[in-house]
Amino acid sequence: MSSSLQIEQIDVYSPHGNGPINYWIRDIIEGRIPEVDDEVYYWVHIRDAERAIETLELNNIAGNFSLSGRRAWDQRMVLDEIVRLWTRFQNAVHGTHTAESLGESPSPAASQVEGNQTRPDLGPLHEAMMSCGTDGWRPLIAMRVGLMECIAAELENSK
Repeated sequence: MSSSLQIEQIDVYSPHGNGPINYWIRDIIEGRIPEVDDEVYYWVHIRDAERAIETLELNNIAGNFSLSGRRAWDQRMVLDEIVRLWTRFQNAVHGTHTAESLGESPSPAASQVEGNQTRPDLGPLHEAMMSCGTDGWRPLIAMRVGLMECIAAELENSK
């Protein structure tokens, strides 16, 4: 066992970050459609990553771990959700909501990603988190909530 804690953070996003999600949101707010890629992502919010790292450090866990979200997302799924959230926000600001715009839309998380993707091995992280007395590696921040935070942060930055 390693004498230190090494965490490879994969697809971690932050409302005040400088990653793909932040660029996609900026493009959508500015009326541009981002160029679509074919990558598969395992998004996880920075607060979930920080919570896991803090738990491991407080429990003196050593070793090498991969940290990512548990669910596969393709860019189209995320872009659809960003557009949906941005449209709802704009409708609220301008008082232009309709019954359709306020209707519950299914989360893209309910969809499966097509194609071949290999999720990072989260087993060691899950086991380490369980050894700390938690339920294991379970990110708590829903993608929709994280995206709304990213949209709000982008709006704050553009003031």
